[in-house]
Amino acid sequence: MAVDAVELLESPKKFEKDPKTDAGERPVSVPPHVRHLLEAHAEEWAGPEFFFVGRDGQRMRGNSVYQAFVRARNKVGVDLTFHDLRHTGLSLAAASGANLADLKKRAGHASSVAAQQYMHAVDGRDNAVAEALSALAASGNAARLPRTIHVQN
Repeated sequence: MAVDAVELLESPKKFEKDPKTDAGERPVSVPPHVRHLLEAHAEEWAGPEFFFVGRDGQRMRGNSVYQAFVRARNKVGVDLTFHDLRHTGLSLAAASGANLADLKKRAGHASSVAAQQYMHAVDGRDNAVAEALSALAASGNAARLPRTIHVQN
C-alpha cells in the first residue's frame, strides 16, 4: 500500500499518512493544454520516484514549492494564496459545465457540501441556459431532446 507524505506548505515538517477519505485517492485528468508542460517537466526535471525534486535529485520539500510560488506571486504582483489555485481550477471546471458529482471526484471530496463551494462559478450561466432552451425550442425538433433526463447532485 502506498503512503502519501503530507507536508505543510509553510513548514519543513512531513507527515506520513493516507488521504482523509477514499475519495482523496483518485486519478485526475489533466487538461490537454497543460499536459505538454507536465511532460516537459517530467523529461527534464522529475526524478525517478518524485515529480518535484531539488537540484540534488532528492525529494523537494513542500515549503520549497511554496516559496517558489510566493516569489512568482510577488514578481507578478497578485494577491492570492496557494489554495486559491485549487479553488480557481475547480471553479473553472464548474464554469466549463462540470456538475457537482464531477467536482466531488476531481477535488477528492467525499461530501457534496465541500464541492458545492465551487458551484458559484455557474451562477452567471443562466443566460446561456435560457439561450440554449430557446434554440432547442426554435428548432421544433423533439428528436433533439434527450429520451431520459438524469438529475445528478
